[in-house]
Amino acid sequence: MIDSYDRLIAFGQKHLNDPFVLEGIQRVSARDKILREVVSNSLAHRDYSSGFVSKFIIEGNRIYLENPNRANGYGILQLSNFSPYPKNPAISKVFREIGLADELGSGMRNTYKYTKLYSGGIPEFCEGDMFKITIPLKRTTEQVTGQDTEQKSGQMSRQMSGQIIHEKSVADIEKSILTFCKKPKSRKEIHEYISQFSKSNIIKSYINPLLKKGKLIMTIPDKPHSKNQKYITNSVKKKKD
Repeated sequence: MIDSYDRLIAFGQKHLNDPFVLEGIQRVSARDKILREVVSNSLAHRDYSSGFVSKFIIEGNRIYLENPNRANGYGILQLSNFSPYPKNPAISKVFREIGLADELGSGMRNTYKYTKLYSGGIPEFCEGDMFKITIPLKRTTEQVTGQDTEQKSGQMSRQMSGQIIHEKSVADIEKSILTFCKKPKSRKEIHEYISQFSKSNIIKSYINPLLKKGKLIMTIPDKPHSKNQKYITNSVKKKKD
């Protein structure tokens, strides 16, 4: 299921633009925020007893997801009166513990928030025997620009800098993780930090290899999947001991 999550995220990142978006004064990837919410929703709340095939479709003007569902009602869900209902509590709990999801109900709120930043549109969640999510992609000229030529130039420079950062080698990224983890960091914190350098599965590509080499260690080694689990650079831990 974790592999499916990573593959779906990678699929979305490959086929969707990642425009410059500000949340307050901080640059965020609204695209990645949306993908995280809709993909984790689809995997955590799917009716796995159904033989229907799930769909994840990217078209010119929308992202569309369709998932077999144990319906708790029928019709379009409204953010103002939405009551979250766990379809697979055990899976949802695991996703929260490893940082792929937040508290129940946050996915819909975050999708609304970041879709507005990403495309200026409003997502649609439809509850039924098939749970459907539609994310509008088309943006008006006013929504896309909204800045003068000088600001656009600055955005292009920052985006190109980001592309250069993505070309860092595995060794450089591992070094960055070890520097970042001089103080204990959660898997979610590491994921958010490394997303600026690499879109790979951080667990398989970086955390597990560093743990195996002994360069990174768990703060709760007896409970590797604990929601309170953090990671710290081994040299820092040795000095503290």
